[in-house]
Amino acid sequence: MIKTLSTIAAAGAVLAAAATAQTVAIMNGTVHPVSGDIIEEGDIIIRDGRIAQVGADLSAPSGATVIDATGKIVTPGLVAPYTSLGLVEISLDDEANDASPREGFPLGAALNAVDAFNPQSTLIPVNRAAGLTRALSAPSAGDTLFAGKAAVVDLSGRVNSITRADAAQVAVMGYGGAARSGDTRMGAWAVLREYLDEARAYQANPNEYTRRPHSSRFALSDLKALGPVVSGEQPLIVEVNGANDIRTLIRLKNTYRLRVIIVGASEGWRVARELASANIPVIVSGMDNLPRQFEDLSSTLKNAARLHAAGVQIAFLDGTHNARLIRQHAGNAVAEGLPHAAAIAALTRNPAEMLGMGDQFGTLAPGMAGDVVIWDGDPLEVTSRPEEVFIDGRRQDLNNRQKMLMQRYSDLERGDLPLAYRGGE
Repeated sequence: MIKTLSTIAAAGAVLAAAATAQTVAIMNGTVHPVSGDIIEEGDIIIRDGRIAQVGADLSAPSGATVIDATGKIVTPGLVAPYTSLGLVEISLDDEANDASPREGFPLGAALNAVDAFNPQSTLIPVNRAAGLTRALSAPSAGDTLFAGKAAVVDLSGRVNSITRADAAQVAVMGYGGAARSGDTRMGAWAVLREYLDEARAYQANPNEYTRRPHSSRFALSDLKALGPVVSGEQPLIVEVNGANDIRTLIRLKNTYRLRVIIVGASEGWRVARELASANIPVIVSGMDNLPRQFEDLSSTLKNAARLHAAGVQIAFLDGTHNARLIRQHAGNAVAEGLPHAAAIAALTRNPAEMLGMGDQFGTLAPGMAGDVVIWDGDPLEVTSRPEEVFIDGRRQDLNNRQKMLMQRYSDLERGDLPLAYRGGE
């Protein structure tokens, strides 16, 4: 059964990849451009994979595929800003989990998500069917503070679905960093500064650096990988939660002039003004309320709303298998005071801008990628579903393994099912 379903899923991905970008006219929908005001009875023209026109009372080009979106809501494709999509299939199976190295592996920053990314992972169509069109695929840290280089990918299932390789470097701090550095936060910050200093020295003169004695604790491949971080070309995504740890990170960002994105920030609201002043965007959960650890003591469902009110750019995350639930996080944040328009932006434009690709996708405007979702209701309502999903102007197959399993086993009286599934012994 598993083999059959995997084969069907792979075939669907191939068909999606084979579909050529065409001219599409989405007409009469309630369009949320995110880059501007909502357009009632709005139209979108997609040509050659990119958005050509957005407005009201447009005319469908001759020969275009016309979709009547009357009564529907149209948004940009959702962007999951922090996942391990394509790196992990089954979390507890070592062979099917490439997201993180085993204990004792010496490298960290040098690891690259592109090397292991599998565009035909069954998790991709599951999340695509929920309106996700792009994601950051990021490694998880092993024994070192650094996890490696993350990549922006599209969720089309095409072989060539890497949108941007080396999009960000990932590090873990807070107690996660402390546990890798002598079990103290002092150790974690000291080690992080050491890495940054060594990376600067290597970048300034690689030949001289390799000739002089240096600590064997620093692999040259790691230092080379950190070059774009210390030069400010590549953002450093840091997993951190506690308010005190965030303050230390702000000081480090200013000292080293880094581009920093925070993941977690369960106590971010306590330092919201400082984050806004430091221009640090934050990827948060909309579900954090009760503390799971000491550094989460001040968790609150109002975190996202308070960060936004202070001027912090926010986005949402929910792991990998359930990356699609980011819109539920956004909906919960709206219930706790986040404006609806800000929640839609946190699912689309904001993560694209955080990753330096706000000029490519995340909004509905001429010249942007044809990543468009047509919803049967408010995207922030859990009962709403996408009716159509486009990636780079290509209409996507919304079938997926979960849907096929549901269809196969929804009627347990079917005679073609294995005996065990029909109540047999």
